[in-house]
Amino acid sequence: MGEIRLHGRGGQGTVIAAEMLANAFVLGGKYASVFPSFGVERRGSAVMAFARYGEEPIRERTRVYRPDILLMLDQSLTENRTHYDGFKAGGTIVANTKHPEAIEDLKLNQQILATVDGVSIALEETGTAITNTCMLGAFAKATGLVRLDDLKEALTLYFQGKILSKNIRSLERGFAEVHVARFTPEKVAAREEGPHDAPVGIKPPVITTPYAAAWDDANKKLLTVHTGDWRYRRPELDKAPCRLCGWCSVYCPVGCMKAGEDGYYHPDLNYCKGCGVCANMCPAHAIKMTAEEVI
Repeated sequence: MGEIRLHGRGGQGTVIAAEMLANAFVLGGKYASVFPSFGVERRGSAVMAFARYGEEPIRERTRVYRPDILLMLDQSLTENRTHYDGFKAGGTIVANTKHPEAIEDLKLNQQILATVDGVSIALEETGTAITNTCMLGAFAKATGLVRLDDLKEALTLYFQGKILSKNIRSLERGFAEVHVARFTPEKVAAREEGPHDAPVGIKPPVITTPYAAAWDDANKKLLTVHTGDWRYRRPELDKAPCRLCGWCSVYCPVGCMKAGEDGYYHPDLNYCKGCGVCANMCPAHAIKMTAEEVI
């Protein structure tokens, strides 16, 4: 039995990606199970989903603590080591990033590292930064565990019409454009015991994880959460048409548009989530949303 953990943010289709992947496994003649892990997080906060696949019926219903494969849908999560907790040596990482060297620097002892610029593909093909179908294509190419045709059929269970066509193109481009690097891991670990593998009568190990809501900073005396890393677009001001009316500040849902020394309103990028409300409400059309570059 293989175990997969998916990491993304609310609104990126992480859970649907896991469901489509499980359906593709079933269409290919395997058994699969899938379930998500999220609570009351807002759109944009970190979420996980778990999938298992195998040749025999799957009875395990716990979350995946020690994944063989990590599928990282959000580029801002890829350089945070905590999201790789439990990753098995010799496993596979499929990541949405333009900077594979940053993952290599984490020394995760992977055998395969597959990377693709999922955001650019998703924006070009679907007009949104929802990378799930693109990353499923990358997963198929990197692992060889599911066929592209089975994934296409799985997509028909969730999309139709023009939306289906756009997502199939995104899937195909993820498959075609992913860069797959292979490594020789120092030690390929055997299957480690999970929390339910301990013999009867022996207390299972305590599992601790950092995967909680964005507001887990409450444990640190209610420090403010810097939500700027949720952003995939940022507002940029063209001063020429700007009327200095301040409507962008009035409508900003998190109050991060502030008047600067130049008299114009600028976003505090520590907190701006790139929702685009300021651009939509600007009467002079002086604010444009541009794609965020991850450094």
